[in-house]
Amino acid sequence: MAIILSNKIKEPESTGLYLDDGWDYSKYYYAGYGMFSAGLSVGLTNIASGVSVGIAGSSCAIADAQDASLFVKILIVEIFASALGIFGIIVGIIQSNACEFPTFALNN
Repeated sequence: MAIILSNKIKEPESTGLYLDDGWDYSKYYYAGYGMFSAGLSVGLTNIASGVSVGIAGSSCAIADAQDASLFVKILIVEIFASALGIFGIIVGIIQSNACEFPTFALNN
């Protein structure tokens, strides 16, 4: 996800400490917050996926020690828990598609 987000950032044509008049600052805010929300959603869903896989894996090991026939059933639950991370990456890619930084000033 970091590679996708880093490819979205473009350098403006005018080089200087401040941007000239005529720039669309709201588009900068939209792109910046869009990239922030994409990274945040991917990070939080992967944390949730890791915690849920850990809990499901722990219960899978305990259940397998008590009854071997429950292993496949709990393993399926663990696979669904790991799918949360994949869904988060898909949502992050969709969110980052709308992020485009302007590279030139608007015509007045």
